[in-house]
Amino acid sequence: MNFPWIIVVTCVLCSYVEGSYDSSDKMPFPNLPNAAPRSENTICREESQLYIEHLNNMTLWAHKMWDATAKSSVGALQGANFQFGNFDECMSVSGPFRTQHCFVRIEANVPSVHNRSDPFGINFNPNDHVLKRLYNTGDISQQARNIINIGWCVPASCTAMDLERALNQYLTKTVHPFNAYNVSYVAKIEQKHCQREKEINVLDGVDISFGILVGVLVLLVISGSIYEVRSSQRENKSSSLLGRILCAFSARRSYEDVQRADESNGALKVLYGIRTFAIVMIVTDHRFGTYISGPISNFDYIEQEYRSLSSWYLFHGDLFVDTFFILSGILVTYGLLKQYNKKVIQPGLIIVLRYMRLTPVYAFVVFFWSSIFRHIGSGPFWNFVVPKEVQDCRKYWWSNLLYISNYVGGPDMCMIHSWYLPCDFHYFIIAIFVVRVLHNNKKLGQILLGLLYFISVLVPFVITIVYRRPGVLHFYPAVFLVDPKSNLDFHLTYIKTHTRASTYILGMFGGYAFYKLKDKDFKMSAVQSHLLTLLSLVCLFFGMASGAVFYNPYHEYNVIEAAFYTSLHRSVWACGTIGIIFVASYGHATWIYKTLAWSPCIVLGNLVYGVYLVHMLFQLRAVGMASSPRTFSYFTTFSYAVSDVVLSFILSFLIFVAIENPFRKIIKVLLFPVRDNKTHSTKDSIEVPEHFGSVRTSRL
Repeated sequence: MNFPWIIVVTCVLCSYVEGSYDSSDKMPFPNLPNAAPRSENTICREESQLYIEHLNNMTLWAHKMWDATAKSSVGALQGANFQFGNFDECMSVSGPFRTQHCFVRIEANVPSVHNRSDPFGINFNPNDHVLKRLYNTGDISQQARNIINIGWCVPASCTAMDLERALNQYLTKTVHPFNAYNVSYVAKIEQKHCQREKEINVLDGVDISFGILVGVLVLLVISGSIYEVRSSQRENKSSSLLGRILCAFSARRSYEDVQRADESNGALKVLYGIRTFAIVMIVTDHRFGTYISGPISNFDYIEQEYRSLSSWYLFHGDLFVDTFFILSGILVTYGLLKQYNKKVIQPGLIIVLRYMRLTPVYAFVVFFWSSIFRHIGSGPFWNFVVPKEVQDCRKYWWSNLLYISNYVGGPDMCMIHSWYLPCDFHYFIIAIFVVRVLHNNKKLGQILLGLLYFISVLVPFVITIVYRRPGVLHFYPAVFLVDPKSNLDFHLTYIKTHTRASTYILGMFGGYAFYKLKDKDFKMSAVQSHLLTLLSLVCLFFGMASGAVFYNPYHEYNVIEAAFYTSLHRSVWACGTIGIIFVASYGHATWIYKTLAWSPCIVLGNLVYGVYLVHMLFQLRAVGMASSPRTFSYFTTFSYAVSDVVLSFILSFLIFVAIENPFRKIIKVLLFPVRDNKTHSTKDSIEVPEHFGSVRTSRL
């Protein structure tokens, strides 16, 4: 008889309990207020109050602002430190005032009493207090859980200082469950992280100049292609200077040239395939780095992968850049020895030719980075990535074109990935004189090369000991990926010419060996081939996989160990690479030779220079365009990398047709007009090895 009443009472109690539970009170971070109604800025205060008034009146535009603001810190315990809200919705609000989307950085100051016994641990007892997960132990391999960036849609009249002051006052007074544990919150807002409605970068003089340059190049390619086709149909072909310059822009000739391989030494054709494979690996590795430098929703998975031996490639893929140093050293030495054997050449002329061949494409890409780059995308994360890239290139473009950017610019260097170019250029200058000595006095030249190699190994060894630096450059977001230009190890040992020379010098030894074997019918035995292949693979694996030791946070730091690894592991990689090249060229692994010398590899190998220069623009744009936290997985990363590779090769081909190949031909026409009219012989040609160790040499 009392059963119905029991049901009623139970329902009432349940509804009371459910109604009294506010899930937002249990979030690690408090919700943001509705704008800044108590701001000292009169306009900001009045518009904030108007916003709240219309929000209470259920006005559409006000609710769009509220709806566009991130409500809570979802996924913060898993490492998702960005909550975007809805950027596009905030930008589209049509109200009585302009709106802006700002990222608010809120840091929870958790008392040290909540520190955990294992500061490097990533596995937690599910029954532990949540503050143990929020506490920041300072482990650089982990994403800080006590920091969150929240998207806030507010009136555009409020400056970052207005919002920061008002928000900190709010955080001081607001009641939050964690206050009982002495947890306090501090907010930080930077003006560059606020984007206003319809605030689109207008074109300036630099942007317009770049657009005009592109238009001129397109017209030249079209005109040159038409002129070349018509002149080829005439019996008396025009040989005027202007005609030859115009024909240099012929798309048909460039298409033919990109398929052409150097035939002077068949053994060197394998380098085309190696270059292609290396650039694909570099693009993939850079995609991985840029991907995890952006907003990730499952960073706890990445933290596990940092400690996994199975992912050693992604965290030490920088060795593929050393592959380019090796190939360049091989080809520069081989090409210069051939030239010195033919006649005396002027070092100054070779350096000038090298500069003139490399710089047009490089200057074009730097020009793009300084101008149109900022206009090719937008989004809430855009200001975190692109504007500084543009500002840095406008400030230090000249250091890039002088090939000193790895020493000048520091945290403001233009195009972070271009550090390779000055290193390679400096090594080329040194190689000219070293190879000259090697040609004139074989024994003295070998001693000089050995001495240079010893110095190249000693320098990073000493630097590591003096500055007590780690054995590898850690690709952690907290110390490198988010702001790589400010990383000490990046500038101290990673990009400097005097710290990366060892692999280039070993490549020079390889180039000397190729030169000595070029006229000999040399063939390794099957046993020698298999043995060298095995040793080379061991060297390659050890050089890369051994770096995983330094990603183990429990591995005790030893400065001598770090110094030895820093100075020698790249040499181990170089020995493995050179070994594979020799096996492919002179061994019994004919299938390796056929694969690496395959005709598509020749085409792609001739486009590697452009790919290296342009691939980062697709990756940086993707980071800047992020509008929500992304889930990391290897398949997703490799999928994006494939897209990067395809787009980069397409863009590189267009640059090859419009700039790289035409300017090489123009240099030939202008500097060697008489020789250009004659049939070239090997005796009269000057071969200048191409950038990135291209096999194809240019006969000027």
